[in-house]
Formats: sequence, C-alpha cells, structure tokens
Amino acid sequence: MYDGPSKMTKKKLIEIIILVLIIIWILILMINYIRYTREAPPILSLHTTSVCDDGTIDSYAAFGYTYRKYSSTSTNYSEFVPFWVPAKTCKISNGLPATYTDYAIPKNDNYVENYRGLVYLYRGTHLYGAYKCINTDECTMARSGYDQYNISNTDPLTKLKSQPSMAILYDRFAFIDDSLKQDGQYGDEQFVRTVYYYDSLNNVLLARFSDVKHAGLNDDYKGIGDWNNYIMVRNFDTMKWGLVEFKKDGSFENILDFEYDSINFNDYTGYYILKKGDTWSIYDLENKTYVLENCKDVIYDVWENNNKSFFYTIGNKATDKEGNDYIEFKIRRLDGESFLDVPSVWSIVHSKYIIMYWVKDDNTLHFRDYVADNRILPIKLKFAELDTENNHFNPAFTYKFGTNYKGISLNIYEGRELNYSYNSYYISIHDWE
Repeated sequence: MYDGPSKMTKKKLIEIIILVLIIIWILILMINYIRYTREAPPILSLHTTSVCDDGTIDSYAAFGYTYRKYSSTSTNYSEFVPFWVPAKTCKISNGLPATYTDYAIPKNDNYVENYRGLVYLYRGTHLYGAYKCINTDECTMARSGYDQYNISNTDPLTKLKSQPSMAILYDRFAFIDDSLKQDGQYGDEQFVRTVYYYDSLNNVLLARFSDVKHAGLNDDYKGIGDWNNYIMVRNFDTMKWGLVEFKKDGSFENILDFEYDSINFNDYTGYYILKKGDTWSIYDLENKTYVLENCKDVIYDVWENNNKSFFYTIGNKATDKEGNDYIEFKIRRLDGESFLDVPSVWSIVHSKYIIMYWVKDDNTLHFRDYVADNRILPIKLKFAELDTENNHFNPAFTYKFGTNYKGISLNIYEGRELNYSYNSYYISIHDWE
C-alpha cells in the first residue's frame, strides 16, 4: 500500500506560525527603525497625541515599541523605545521644564559629579542636593563657557587645558548643563547647549541660558563671578551675552543687558571687555563708566602696570611660514598710542613690571619693561613648541613669576619632554624704577 505524506502535527504548525510571525515582526521593526532615522513615523502603528503645558507629544504605538515625537519648548526631540519606557515630561513651570521628584539619591562613595543620571551638588564632600537629568542622562555641572575672544583661551601660553565647573552659589543654587537633544540626520544625536539655573533647596529650575562664564575661581577651583555673584551669561533665545546679578533668594537682575556678542572680565583691573557689533569697549562697572569706547580692533586683554598706567592687547588673524593660523598680538596704551608693535607676536605674558612676548617667526622670547626697552637680551628657544602650567607636553620653555611678580624664572629646554636638560634663567627687576 502507498503511504502518502503524513499530516503536519498541530504542534509543528504552531511552531511554524510563531517563526513566521517573529520574522515578520523583525522585518517590521527594521523598517520602522529605518523610518525613525529618517524622522518618519512607523508603519502599522496606533497614533495618539497628548497635550502638555508647552506643546504636544505624538506617540506611535507599534508591536512592542513606541515612536514619540516631542514638540515643546522644554523637550524637543524624538525617541524609538520599548513600550514600557514612559514618555518624558514636557510640563513646564514658569516657562521651564518641571524637575523630577520621585527619585532616590544613591550613595556616592567617590563623590563624583555625575552618577546614575544625577548631578551631585557637592562643596568638598558636603552634599547640597542632586539634580536628575531631564534632557539627557549625561547632564553635568556647567563648565564655564568661552568665546573666540577670551585671551586665556587664545594665547598659547595662558590658555587653560579645560574650563572650570561653575561653583554653587549661596550653598544652594547651581548651573546645570542639561543640553537639549535634537535629532540630526540618520538619527544622530545633536545638542543645543542648555544651562539651567537650579534651586537645589526647592528642586526647581529658575532660568535657562545658553552659556555661562566665570570671572574668577574659589578655593575649590570652581568658577565664580565678579564679586562672586555677578556672572556673565548668554541668553538662550537671542544668543547675546549679558551680566546678571544672582541674589540669595534665587532672584536675579540684569546689570548689563543681553546685547553683547562677547563679554570678558579682567580680574586684575575689574574691567569688562565688551563686543557689540563691530566695536569694542572697556567698561568700569564699579564706577559705571567706559574706560575705552568704540575701538575697531579686537580687544583681548587689559591690565595696569606699577605706575598706574593702563595697557590693552589687540589681535588680528595671521598665518605663519608653515601655513598655520594664529593670532598676532600688539599692545597699546589706554590713550590708543602704540606700545608694542612687533610682527609675529604669538603670545604675551605681562605683569606690573615686565612684559614677556614670544615672536613666532624667529622662535625667540623677548622682554620689555614699561620705562626702557632692551634692558634684557632676548632668549633663543631650541624649537617652537611651548609649555604652560596646565599642559606639560612638548615644552620649549616653562616660566614662573617670583614674589609680587617682580622677577621671572625660566627653563629653556633642550628636548621636547620635561625630563630633558634645560638652561635656567632668572630675571630680577627689584631695583628697576
């Protein structure tokens, strides 16, 4: 007798159906993820829209996952997540996102700043609070920002290796960098820098800025403002800089309106360097007067010498023999008269008694005081690289001022590492008039 093919068992049929469904689910998942990277909603999904205080959330529930598009002033991005991941809040308070309230603060044995999605507000080892990230899990205490005109970040000798974190004000308020995520092409994450002014006592956001900048450092090497609480901040909407006084009760008011393209502070003179449009000014806030107005050259620095005379540094873009761009600095007296006008000055270090400057093309350190020139012979460097106290790579030389900045010690290196031999110089100016 001929035996025909045996009938498929019920169990086997179920297994095949399940396998086919899994394959179809995977294919749909792949298609929907590709659509997500192109900022398109998924296929075969259930669309709902919810309204929050400052916008809407469009949700597309698919097979085990959800695509959400946030359209609000506080949260503005999209996400592709498993169905059990809750939607982010876009509820606002005074025009700002609402902070989280239902979270524990894990023990932080190493006192690190960012731990498990929280920013710990420490002064030393004392904890004042912990902020839970709203826009990104990698939020931090805001570092002091800078623009292209900060001489401390332009001059190779004086620039910082990294900017300091801003200090906590009045043991209560903090600047938190919780930058807003924005979808880029193909789903790449991009960020718009967002700095919140945060009240740790009441767990609420008080203001939003696009940047914040320090004027000095406290004992913990954290950034503080002029007189501690006069802090340069950048408006989130206009992207203009202003000077704001932050008060003990959390309120704040503008000291200089948000109308400047750049503001920098000189802690030796107490003057502010202001850029507005195409002109530069030096402003004395204490006396509410301009020391210098409507300068057409870019002003990078201002200082006072031992005879109570003021000088300022201007700079313009230049190119060296190897085709590398740099800032070529010059020095003027406050009345506009030229004081140092030498080609290819790449770096200037000044004190009340002496100026040291590095000429790039001849690879030489030069010196000048405020009374007579050529009292100190130039010192030739072995090679072009240089060193600062913040970055000990490839040193050409190191320098250190003596007591009251009246002398300067120099080590001129034979090789490009600190373990190489060097020639030492000490320049004493104690007897100078």
